[in-house]
Amino acid sequence: MSQEIVQTVTTTGDSVRRGDVISVGGIPHVVADVREVHGRRKLLRFQDGNAYVLPRAMTIEVTRVYTPRRAATPAQGRVTVRGEADQPHRLRTRRRIT
Repeated sequence: MSQEIVQTVTTTGDSVRRGDVISVGGIPHVVADVREVHGRRKLLRFQDGNAYVLPRAMTIEVTRVYTPRRAATPAQGRVTVRGEADQPHRLRTRRRIT
């Protein structure tokens, strides 16, 4: 089971992404779509159907939900034995007996 981490991040309009929760007028909205419009502003479409145009350099606080990735760990109790198949390929030559 993975746990989600909720974090509030201060960002600019350039860094807003889908899934962010933005409070507009005290009402939280979940961003469903982000598109760039004239002047490098961002058109944010929310899941509730509302839209908002955000200047690219405006600093805002968004809430993001992260699912942490687990680091790969070797299986405990297993031993890996290197065999010939794991060795780098060597050029084999045959000796000629004369």
